[in-house]
Amino acid sequence: MPGRGENDVQSPAESFSWSRALLLGTSALGSGLGLASPAMAQVQIQTPPQPGSLYLSDFFEQPNPDVLSHGETVARSAAQWGHQGAVVRQEVRENPLTRKAHRFDVYLDQRQFTPEEMKQFLADYTTQCQVGQMQTAISDLKMWLDQGVHHSAINLSRGCGQAQVAEAVYQRVSPAFGFDPVAQVKARQRLSKMAPALGTSLEEMISPDRQVAQRARLTFQQNLVDLIDQTSRQSDLLAQTQAEYDGVVERLAEQKVSVVVAAANSGKVLEDMARDADNQKVQVAPNFWNNRLASEKTVAVGATSGSRVADYTNYDTGIDFYADGDARVLPEHPDQLVNYGTSFATPRVASLLAAVHKKNPDWSNAQAENFLRQKLSNQSLDWAGHTPAPNLSKDVAQEYLLSR
Repeated sequence: MPGRGENDVQSPAESFSWSRALLLGTSALGSGLGLASPAMAQVQIQTPPQPGSLYLSDFFEQPNPDVLSHGETVARSAAQWGHQGAVVRQEVRENPLTRKAHRFDVYLDQRQFTPEEMKQFLADYTTQCQVGQMQTAISDLKMWLDQGVHHSAINLSRGCGQAQVAEAVYQRVSPAFGFDPVAQVKARQRLSKMAPALGTSLEEMISPDRQVAQRARLTFQQNLVDLIDQTSRQSDLLAQTQAEYDGVVERLAEQKVSVVVAAANSGKVLEDMARDADNQKVQVAPNFWNNRLASEKTVAVGATSGSRVADYTNYDTGIDFYADGDARVLPEHPDQLVNYGTSFATPRVASLLAAVHKKNPDWSNAQAENFLRQKLSNQSLDWAGHTPAPNLSKDVAQEYLLSR
């Protein structure tokens, strides 16, 4: 997503902070870590919780009267396909780690760093992004679990993983190689601080000697993804938080509640890096693409565009379903593309799982998922190296959702 991101559609995130896009799992521009303040929280409690409900942990703050919030677009994406149950909304709440990560740019631009300090700074950001995001999800999942949610689905159209961290960092420096003079100055200032920590220098990375520049840029990129991977593998806090998150998801499964998560939209990050390094590609670990919220315990959703997997979808090996990621959700303008991304494919899968749980209360989560695969999906998609997985059929899904 360096540069313009994964699309040129005006998105909710564009209007208030490009740094929210990472968490949203949308195709909005940019990456980073920005969350609404606790004062914006919207808690809607059902007494008692109703089966077939769709629970949304998302961003419902409306940036301006003319732009739908991300959460509203998610809700409309589900309704457009025929969701009939209740929709329960919860504004994502900030915590200490997300606050720190949100200030990445401030710290980067205002502080001076030794190479070792910069390595630690990037490692801290890697942890803050992933752990902070899981903590926000754990908070909402536990709240709904305590309320007695059952036979429903929870939608998480956001997340953070290694690809999102790499994308967020790289996007802050990639304009150094572009043609916008204003963006170039800021990016080169940032790059002058990061490059020595990652085995090279600003001078080498912008050298007029093409071979020198290509070699330096590839070194920077490879060392960046290696640092993110090493930090992620060695962080005890990350491992502990992942275990806690998976445990809550398992407890929800006992109540016949599926947690459905967007695969995220960093599918082009390595292409963007290669563009700047004369088509030389870095090597990444298999779990580089995994959104931390899309664990083995959840249902992970990728997006389609037309008849193929959307090129922005993460190359996550754990994707369970694909669905249409186009959000044409304005009744007065049905052909207008408001936004697109895995964020808007995810609630379409979640709404179906909620309906299946309601109609088949004795089924486990695995049985509900198998029903979607066998009865409500088309062929598995496997294009451009993406994981083969069933593609949700809009027509069949709508017929099922609207049936009594």
